[in-house]
Amino acid sequence: MFSARQNLVLVVTAVLLALQAACERGGPPATQPARGGTTAALTRIAPESRNWSKAEAAEKLADEQLGLSAAVRLVRLAGATPLCLPETLTDNQLEHLRLARLGTSRWVLGVTARDDVRRLRAPVLLSADGDVELLGEGVEEELTVLYLAGQPDVFPHVAILPDRVLLTGDETEPAIVLEPDELVHFECRERNGYPYLALVLPRAAAAAAEVAAYKWDPYELVFVGPAVDALPDPPGGRFHIDVAASRRLEPMGGELPDTQPIQRPPASQPRPPVQDSRDLPA
Repeated sequence: MFSARQNLVLVVTAVLLALQAACERGGPPATQPARGGTTAALTRIAPESRNWSKAEAAEKLADEQLGLSAAVRLVRLAGATPLCLPETLTDNQLEHLRLARLGTSRWVLGVTARDDVRRLRAPVLLSADGDVELLGEGVEEELTVLYLAGQPDVFPHVAILPDRVLLTGDETEPAIVLEPDELVHFECRERNGYPYLALVLPRAAAAAAEVAAYKWDPYELVFVGPAVDALPDPPGGRFHIDVAASRRLEPMGGELPDTQPIQRPPASQPRPPVQDSRDLPA
């Protein structure tokens, strides 16, 4: 899926994020895990939650006091092992977890960023029926960030993965998808108080360069921005969006994508001339 160069960049980034997460947690847990993947001294999880069924836990997701306990229980019941919820769990780790509602029937559980509690790393989606959905695996999961919208009617909840942006309301839908092996990635930024998607080019010795912007149209429910445009030197060249896979993109601006030559149908065989009846023998 990724080129060797991109794999190296992703692995290095993942290591840095893991180190940052360890610093935020204050180091490794001091207690040994108890049966069931949690520690014996947890105070942020309701003890009775260990006995909840899937249906019982799902009903408590909306509960302000028990919602986090319900989310943890559903993940354990699903047998999932997301990065945000390791088998060895402590109160210190739970302090950095946030459960937030995405729509009428969906929630998200993730690790809050140090500088913005609306950015959740390694997010896990939970449905009102108690189903659990991981948005990525491996390095991709480590790099996934879900941005909680302050005003969903103005700008939606989005999850940003290395190669795509997903709408994450009551359903998950690919909004913008990059072509394979692109060197750019998306970030959610703000300009004049309004959020937008920035397509950025990472640079080793400088801040990432923004090469395109995608604004959300709350009336048409699409992002508006270029499908193809030039990249600065170095490295030069162009970036390309997979328009066919991008269900919520209205291409606008940038360069026109290369068009395929029109395949004209083969010329038909000429019809034989129609003889005039006067030329026919008597």
